[in-house]
Order: sequence, then C-alpha cells, then structure tokens
Amino acid sequence: MSADFRCGCAAKSFLKPISLEPGLFAATCPDCGAVLLKMDDWRRWRGAQPSPAPDAESPSVSTAAADHTQARHCPACARLMERLPVDAGGAFRVDRCGPCQYLWLDQGEWPALVQSGLALQLDALLSDGGQRRLQAERLQASRMQALRQRHGDEGVDEILRVRRWLAGQPHRDELLALLRASDLPES
Repeated sequence: MSADFRCGCAAKSFLKPISLEPGLFAATCPDCGAVLLKMDDWRRWRGAQPSPAPDAESPSVSTAAADHTQARHCPACARLMERLPVDAGGAFRVDRCGPCQYLWLDQGEWPALVQSGLALQLDALLSDGGQRRLQAERLQASRMQALRQRHGDEGVDEILRVRRWLAGQPHRDELLALLRASDLPES
C-alpha cells in the first residue's frame, strides 16, 4: 500500500502501515485511527483462514465504533466512497471504493467486525446480495417493531406462537377458516 495516501480527517496525516491481524496489512491514520484496507490484501488473508461455520441469521455488531456520518473520498482516486452497513442493526457503515477496492474502517470498526465474526465475511457482506439481505432484515425488524407498538408484546407473541403451531398442522387452511368463521360457537 502506498505511503503517499493521506487521511481525510482534519489533520490530513499520511497513513502509516500496520498489521490488523497476522498476515493482514493495511494503513492507519495516526491521528484519527481510521484504517485503509485493500480488498485484495484482505482476500489473500481470508484465503489463509479457516472457513467460518454457516450462520442462519446475520450476526449483530455490539461494539461501539466511531462511525463517521459522511462518506469519505478514496485516497487513490478521490471518488466518493459508498457507505455500506455491516449488519441489520446499523451499528456502523464501512466506506468502499468499488473501482479501487479500498475500504475505510473508522476507529474501532475492525475490532467490532472481528468480535462479531463478520471480519471473515466482507465479500459476501458488502456484495449486492448481502446488502439486499441486510435491507430486508432491517425492514422486517421495523415492521415487527411497528406491530409490537400497535398490538403490544403479549399480542404479537401470542400470534407468533399460534403461527408456529399452525405451521406444523396438516390442515392449517381449514383451521384458519375456522378461526375466521363467525358462526363457530365459543365453546
């Protein structure tokens, strides 16, 4: 990685080489702690790591990271980088330059990615499909929150219990029809 890159922070410091993990090299700003990571370097490092166990749902990032509110400019080409969320909870976003294949990680974001198990999944996470999945998870969580506000936790929990029970019933359509029937006696 070129030592001529400067950080976009107020200090405009030259980036210094660091090792994020054994065999994973990047550059960091000595003033703000941001890290510039070349995706090709990450891919080489990732190729030497054991494969993570498949996860049914996205892990959430619980570590506080210093996320910037504005996108950064790529130090290689000066284009505005994409800000991509790393989990459905929106803990923070990483900045990526697609053409140059660089990632900006704000201070604390790499440790947060490692702690959550997402550091080994950057390609999948930052892909179009990964971003669509995160968006769908955010929409589902938002919908569930709205339902809980409108109907209360107890009502929503009961509906979810009944749905799980109905899913295992061989004649669920008939049971649903009975539930909606107005002429069904109460006992």
